[in-house]
Amino acid sequence: MSEDEAEKYDENFVPRQIAWQFGCIVTLIQPTVILKQGSNVRPSEESAMRLVRKQLPNIPVPVVDGSFYECDEAGPAYGELLMSFIPGRTLKSAWAELDKAVKDRICQDIWDLVAQIRSIPRPDDLGTNLYRTVDGSPSRDPLLGSRHDIAPRDLDDDTLRGRIWSRYIATNGLSYRDSADIPDTLPRSSTSVFAHGDINPRNIIVDEKCHIVGLLDWESSGWFPDYWEFAQMMKFCDPAEHEWQRWMKETRPEPWDITAIQKARRAPANLGLILVCTEYMWMDMCNRKGKVQLLEESQLAPAEPTRRLEGK
Repeated sequence: MSEDEAEKYDENFVPRQIAWQFGCIVTLIQPTVILKQGSNVRPSEESAMRLVRKQLPNIPVPVVDGSFYECDEAGPAYGELLMSFIPGRTLKSAWAELDKAVKDRICQDIWDLVAQIRSIPRPDDLGTNLYRTVDGSPSRDPLLGSRHDIAPRDLDDDTLRGRIWSRYIATNGLSYRDSADIPDTLPRSSTSVFAHGDINPRNIIVDEKCHIVGLLDWESSGWFPDYWEFAQMMKFCDPAEHEWQRWMKETRPEPWDITAIQKARRAPANLGLILVCTEYMWMDMCNRKGKVQLLEESQLAPAEPTRRLEGK
């Protein structure tokens, strides 16, 4: 926190939880400061936001002020991120109120952001046909890996497609009759481009005129196949977001065919794992040294973990 921000610290401000996400909660601890904490908060998100701000200052991402992480034998197990609050509302909450012209315009705006993000250069040691997360940590995308099935640090196109297929088989995907063609029909890519990896209406903040003022949740970012950003937009979501997905598909700049990716996402065991992991991660987060509690807004107290965060 800067000296100017420290001078503006409001000791009477009552923190309030503003979001619950998979494996973390987000708390407004000061009028302009957010604390994101939980078992799904990892260094990769911080690395991505710092990289994007350095390479593309015009992309609206939060400013990271501090961080703290705990690790176990499988890697980061708990994290805290202190960052700037971006005022506005989520595109998800605004979408139903928009007319067709505004929906079309904002989808084009999203694709414009994607085009800029794709231009972020690869590290010098990453070949044009290799894929990697921002900080080089194993991907936690369900298609590629997990804490208990660690993905390689770098993947070429054949390895990535092989991971998708092997994890599909491991999660009972072959119970579907039309699974046999997946290995041959998974999309191919000859180059890697930078991708946010989780663009959806919940991660987009808009102002009162529905212009994009914030793009959040960068933990899945990295250099991935040409089609990856679009494929991630089309993954399972809240039914309220289906129309947005249709608009993004209709306005996409390239005719990416991700039919096989969509098939690979549907493995029945994967759906059960999502529910089990959600419950486990939430319980683990709530029990971790008493840092996180489910409280009514009137009960919330100043967030102690901020004193442990490392500075810029």
